Amino acid sequence: MANFNASLNWVILLGQDLPAVRKAAEDLGGCIKLLGGRNFHPAIIDADDPAVPDDEPVIILNNESGTPEDRNFSWRAADTRIEIFGQGSGGLCRGIYDFLSALGIRWPRREGSGQAEIAAIPADKIYPLKKSSGSTSRTPAETMPAVVLWKRLVLTENNVDLRQPKKRAAVMKWAIRSGFDTVVLPFRSPETFFDEAYSCGLVPETGGWVMSSLLPRKLFFFHKDFYRMEGGKRIKKTHFCPTNPDTISTIKTEARKIFRSAGKIRMFHIWPDRGAEKTWCSCPSCRAFSPVEQYSMAINSVADVLAEVNQQALISFYEEPGEDSGIILRKNIIRVNPKNIFLFSGNN
Repeated sequence: MANFNASLNWVILLGQDLPAVRKAAEDLGGCIKLLGGRNFHPAIIDADDPAVPDDEPVIILNNESGTPEDRNFSWRAADTRIEIFGQGSGGLCRGIYDFLSALGIRWPRREGSGQAEIAAIPADKIYPLKKSSGSTSRTPAETMPAVVLWKRLVLTENNVDLRQPKKRAAVMKWAIRSGFDTVVLPFRSPETFFDEAYSCGLVPETGGWVMSSLLPRKLFFFHKDFYRMEGGKRIKKTHFCPTNPDTISTIKTEARKIFRSAGKIRMFHIWPDRGAEKTWCSCPSCRAFSPVEQYSMAINSVADVLAEVNQQALISFYEEPGEDSGIILRKNIIRVNPKNIFLFSGNN
């Protein structure tokens, strides 16, 4: 198992000076400063700079061109040379933070951007790496469905950290540092939110536990038959009646507005209401279908709209382990595992 000597005069070489990579390189330098118990950061130098030293221990950061959705990376470590490679800037950022994780660095969530922490600084400042190399081949969005393995942080509309630019930036920094691939923002978030995510090395997506939002609750008093039945009564709260053609027409209209205003977003998460995944309609038409079958019917109708608006985009299907409705889902729907989905609470 390789060791990392934090007392050496490490130099960080940038293959390409991209904003997200520069931020991650500065974190890398800050962590080496912390590990070495020193008062200065290692130098961060462009690889083609003639001033690059020949005999100093180096950490080489390099990436090939790629889309923001590319997340693949690899790294390997020797005594005086560490190479971290990424597919696209997002992949390289993930590689940098994976290397830091192997050193025992963690990023507790605090007010502000948060600071790196490590258990203790040894007297000789030599840290055993948990592994001597690291890699991932999480497939980019063009070759689904491996993207279901991505680790997602979901931000909701009522999250106060989302409303203030400094707090929002801090959340996104914490997300990439903590190994998340994507941040899931609320529907109709300003375009600047998505740009901020890209600038941190994250892939922005949108949606969440929002199925009920596709049927405006204000219609209840005019069209009660749109809403789900429980105990023989129509209920305004939670989901709707998916066997009613007028309900489906209404949610498709609402979905079309969302998809058309989404810009370059390529992944939409439309999951049943959180904590009420099994709470669906029991009207005479719906009672023959299980909750997951009703969800499947609803999301298929929304997927048809997305196929009309954006053939490159996808919808995710929130699937509990061992759950299968038997209803064939549209080709632009992928299944995501709840184990890879985390709701941001501010206390992470």
